[in-house]
Amino acid sequence: MVVISEEVKLRLKKPLGRLYPDYSFLEELKGKRLISIGDASTLALLDHGIIPHLAVFDFRIKRKKISERQKEKLLSPFTIVRKYKNPKGTVSGRLLKNAKKLIREGGAVLIDGEEDLLALAFILNSSENDAVVYGQPDEGMVLVLPDSEIKNKIRKMLASSARTF
Repeated sequence: MVVISEEVKLRLKKPLGRLYPDYSFLEELKGKRLISIGDASTLALLDHGIIPHLAVFDFRIKRKKISERQKEKLLSPFTIVRKYKNPKGTVSGRLLKNAKKLIREGGAVLIDGEEDLLALAFILNSSENDAVVYGQPDEGMVLVLPDSEIKNKIRKMLASSARTF
């Protein structure tokens, strides 16, 4: 497990990709395998008729539990739902190790804990054919089109956090 340092958390307040206050980013998803991180992001995509290839969520939005109807909406498009533990402020070693396989197989990943920082693991293990979308609270959605530059930035962030268990 990588415990994310306060310094890195502060750096992550700035989006890793392009921030969209609206849904104009949807046009950029054509031909991409979509990875959605977070309940609000996944629900918004589903509301627009878009089912992510892989969706990662924890049944919480801004730390508050979502409704049963929202849980049902998140789960219903997916035949495969895997469960992982990820304590707050960390990136699970198991998830880091399995991210590539999870991306390849698709489906849903239900997190017991917090999913916010898991975008790092999935961006790091995604390909140029992928698009990763996550929410920026009260600002919009962030679209990351993974390339070597962003992956190197994430590797450096994870290495600088350096407290692994």
